[in-house]
Amino acid sequence: MARRRRKRPIYSNTYIKRRRLWTAGGLVTLVLAAVLGGWLWSQRQTGVAKYPVRGVVLAQSDGSADFQALQSAGLAFVYLKSTQGASFFDDRFAANYEQATSSGLKVGVYHYFSFDSDPAAQADYFAAKVGRTTGTLPIGLRVAFYGGYANHPPAVAVLRAKVQAFIVELRRYTTRPLVLMGTPTVLGALKGSDRSAKRWVISAGKPRFAGATFWQDGKLSAAGTAYNAVAFLGPKKALAGN
Repeated sequence: MARRRRKRPIYSNTYIKRRRLWTAGGLVTLVLAAVLGGWLWSQRQTGVAKYPVRGVVLAQSDGSADFQALQSAGLAFVYLKSTQGASFFDDRFAANYEQATSSGLKVGVYHYFSFDSDPAAQADYFAAKVGRTTGTLPIGLRVAFYGGYANHPPAVAVLRAKVQAFIVELRRYTTRPLVLMGTPTVLGALKGSDRSAKRWVISAGKPRFAGATFWQDGKLSAAGTAYNAVAFLGPKKALAGN
């Protein structure tokens, strides 16, 4: 006796087709959301890219950089970390400085301020290690609430006094212009410190900080490597005048 085939309800195929369409539609939606999210993330990461005068910030942790590639990518300048505190000298500084100055990029150097070292000793150390290799841009002084200072920052008066002590000692060696580098919180605490110094704002959005000259946010890529990105907020000829 022939085996009877089980019949599906008349609506079964329709339901299966609809379920497949819903699944496919859901997958398409997820893919589109991921693409859109990636695009929005890339825009956040390259927020400074719309500015015509762009640069990057480099330290030894970035390894060996292709400065000619950076220049060919349309970047105008590079800032190099030189020293930190009163005893740390960036291993890549000398090589980076020589290669950067030969690439056609404008070059700046910066010191990373330490709350655990004497400010005058830090300025002396910076001057001793850097000498005349200070580039053509304002000397940078990076101030950040690192480590335990993130939760317990120095009192504003103490912060200003320490930074001012560094600047006073540095003036014994050079009259070059300065740029204070930090978040809006740090720069706000330093309000009034060295009014002649420019301000370099590190923030996730376009700075509203009065007197902002540089804006650091996200990454810019060149030669397959991503670097900390920064934009000069004025015309290129103004950067040349620094």
